[in-house]
Amino acid sequence: MKRIIFALAALLVALDAGAQSLKILSKEVKQGELLVVRVNPGWQLPTACILVEWKKVGNQEYRLNNYGYAFIGVPLDVRQGKYRIRLVECGRRVMQSRDVDEFEVSSDKFPITRTGGMSGKSSRPRKIIELRAIKNAFSGINQLQPDLTGGLRYLDPLSSRDVIDPYGRIYLGSRKGHYGVDFRTSIGTSVASVNRGVVVLVANDYSKEGNMVIISHGLGIFAVYMHLSRIDVEQGELIERGRIIGLSGDTGAGVREPHLHFNIKIYKDYIDPLKFIDTINRYLD
Repeated sequence: MKRIIFALAALLVALDAGAQSLKILSKEVKQGELLVVRVNPGWQLPTACILVEWKKVGNQEYRLNNYGYAFIGVPLDVRQGKYRIRLVECGRRVMQSRDVDEFEVSSDKFPITRTGGMSGKSSRPRKIIELRAIKNAFSGINQLQPDLTGGLRYLDPLSSRDVIDPYGRIYLGSRKGHYGVDFRTSIGTSVASVNRGVVVLVANDYSKEGNMVIISHGLGIFAVYMHLSRIDVEQGELIERGRIIGLSGDTGAGVREPHLHFNIKIYKDYIDPLKFIDTINRYLD
């Protein structure tokens, strides 16, 4: 009986390995959205990555979660057109299969955000030490962390989506973006971590961001919370989904009214955080 079971298992693996190694779950995606790729179980190795051949931007690797999904952030400023993906060995980029698939990026009609008309910007100069700390939070070992969420769905940071400034262009025709979402909320409102992760930066009274927390959820996915009035987590702390990380506020440069500025960044690209949550939750939990 055991021999029969082992033989069947070997047959299934062989059949699986003969199938297409990867599949793009949506062939069309807009700038600033999330692309999801599913890797066939027979190819889901710990060293497997999806390589996207971004034009002008440069190639980027994306690691798989425990269920064989790769989550790819489409840059706001990437050119429209078709892009190719391959299954490679992480780091060395040696091809793991001959399969190549394509997806198409189209332009979105981004709203003009209020940020473009901001007056009363702070004259506080940006400090080099702040830039270095933010860069370090998004790079190095923090980008290489495995999936820390345990496959749990993402939450919203606040109980409602009262958006006063959306993700998009700062003004018509501009290539400069508003890379997050601003939620209207009164000072002192509890802000929750959208998923399980590690706090990679606690920033106190930064020139532009005010009080800020950056959390890594693994797979190169980071969540950013700005303008807080209070921070209740420590750098390096592993926190659970829904943990209150602090209270909303109006700290930082050019803040005209209390709000939470919320970002999602995948490796080096900021994408629409609300579309990210809505899209990724279809494939989790």
